[in-house]
Parts: sequence; structure tokens; C-alpha cells
Amino acid sequence: MIYDLQKASMMKRFSAFLLDFILLIILTTGFMWLISAVTGYADYTSAIDNKMSEIEAKYDIPAISEEYKIDLNQYDILSKEEKEKYPAEVRAAFDACIEEINSNDDINHTYVMIISLTILMVSLSLFLATFLLEFVVPLILKNGQTVGKKVFALAVMRIDGVRVTPVIMFVRSILGKYTVEIMIPVIILLMLFFGVGSIVTLAVIPLILIFELILVIATKTNSFIHDVLSSTVLVDLPSQMIFDSVEAKLEYQARIHSEDAKKAKY
Repeated sequence: MIYDLQKASMMKRFSAFLLDFILLIILTTGFMWLISAVTGYADYTSAIDNKMSEIEAKYDIPAISEEYKIDLNQYDILSKEEKEKYPAEVRAAFDACIEEINSNDDINHTYVMIISLTILMVSLSLFLATFLLEFVVPLILKNGQTVGKKVFALAVMRIDGVRVTPVIMFVRSILGKYTVEIMIPVIILLMLFFGVGSIVTLAVIPLILIFELILVIATKTNSFIHDVLSSTVLVDLPSQMIFDSVEAKLEYQARIHSEDAKKAKY
């Protein structure tokens, strides 16, 4: 092992990332199921489905949808000209049903609860999964190693060659990965899914990806946002010497230089 920077290859980095990503998805899904059961998420979705079915039945929408091969959602997104193709009584039934659904306080309240619970489930599940896989596990395995990094013999260290501390790993995993790289894109996608955000905000996601690419190309350590924020670098563990402190590194360098100087005399 040598103390000069031994950067991990992109292939090994991608392989480790892919394994960690799969584990993150599995763990996140488990936490979402647990939170869903605790919060009664299914009861809210059932309640809104039942209420909407009740209103649709009032205007005989199921029968109309079957006859004209179009449901309420499909009709709602049609242009005014496209709606004119249907008989007046069909348009009247669909329009009245949509208006009643949109103005129903119970449905609106339940829909808000579903949005809030979905954001809670996704954000909390991702946080818990990231906290365990990217913070707790590296503290146990040492050298900032996740399961993927352990399998592919990678490690995380400070850019000056010193071993990472819990504080550094928290900044790297929670502030860098979870907050910036995971939750910002996820929140934007959730907002767009529920129709409460602007399509313009979607541009933030490719901007983050472009910024990540620029960092990888421009930085000497080929670092992503989480490594830049925590001043860390991903290295090849078998060939990388990691020191416990700056003093230990300086002492080692001085000893190596002294030994080299002695060899040069002979």
C-alpha cells in the first residue's frame, strides 16, 4: 500500500453503487410498507375510491363509460373540441360528476391527507434506509464502507488521506446523498405526480445530473456532490494507505523520505 491517492475505478464505483442502490430500494420499500400500516394509508385510499364511486354511480358514469368506451379521467383531459363529439347528455353527466368530485370537501380533505402521507412515507423511508446503509453500516464496517463498497473493496477517506469520522460520514450520507441527491429530485417528482408543482421545476433534476457530471470530470478526485460537501474521496482499499490523523501521515512521510535519503547515500 502507498499513501498517494489511489482512486477507485469507475467500473468498481458503478458496481458498488448498483448493489447499494438495490439494497436501498428493498429497504425503502420495507419501511414504506411499515409506515403505511402504522398510518392507515390504505384506509384513506379506500375512502376516496368509495366516495368517488358513489358520486360516479349517482350520474350513471359506469354505464356511460362502458357504452362510449371512455372513463372519467380520460374525458377530463379532452379538449373542448374533442368533448363536443359526445352527446349533450353524456357531456352533462361527465361535467356534473367532475364538478361534484372537485368540490366535495371529504374528497379534497382525503386527497390532501394522501399527498401528505405519501410524502411522509417516501421521505421518511428513504431517510431511514439511507441512514442505515450509508451511515450506520459504514461506521460498523469502518473506512466509510457500505455493503457495496465492502464487496468491491472500496473505501472512503478524507482528501488528505485521513480516515473519515462519524461527522464527516453524516455530512456525506445525509446532507449530501439524502438531502441533495435523493430528496430534491424525489420531492419534485412527487409534486408533479400529484399535480401540485410546475413542470418548470422538473428542469432541476437534469441540472443536478449535469452538475454531478461536471464535478466528476472537473475534480481531480472525480467526486460527486456528496464527496465535495464532505471533502472525501472514494479509493481502492487494497492499494490505499489511510491514516488515523494528519500527524500520523506526516510522520510516515518523514520516515519514508528519511529512508529514501539513506538509501541514496549508498
